[in-house]
Amino acid sequence: MENFDIIYEFRLLAKKLQQDDRIVYLEQVKKKMDMDKELQDLIRKFNLMQYEYRVEMVKEDGVRDDAKVEQLNRDMISVYSDIMANEFMMEYNECKNDVDSLTQLIQTIITAAINGGDPMIANVPEGGCSGSCSSCSGCGN
Repeated sequence: MENFDIIYEFRLLAKKLQQDDRIVYLEQVKKKMDMDKELQDLIRKFNLMQYEYRVEMVKEDGVRDDAKVEQLNRDMISVYSDIMANEFMMEYNECKNDVDSLTQLIQTIITAAINGGDPMIANVPEGGCSGSCSSCSGCGN
């Protein structure tokens, strides 16, 4: 019965998390991105080029059109740059970084609690946390 209570309480906290300003703002920016026709056209164009690139790359040597591959690669880089320069995409990436930082902190707190640490003082170490303890010099959690 205790496990059920823990899960239930965590679900309640997760519902509160959905009300966090960072999460709310991220959802608003996603809607702006969805409504930006130019951005959506660029994303579709990029996805189509990516598909064409993969189709060409799986062809055997001698059959593959290397000039087409190079051109597709240049075109994808250009379109990707246009996507990333879009005001809503830049705003999204900034928001996403904030949400990712929040997620890392929550994961750090959970890990500290599971490992017997004090969840009230657990923080993501300077430079961020990759989430993999094997690549870490040690945060003490």
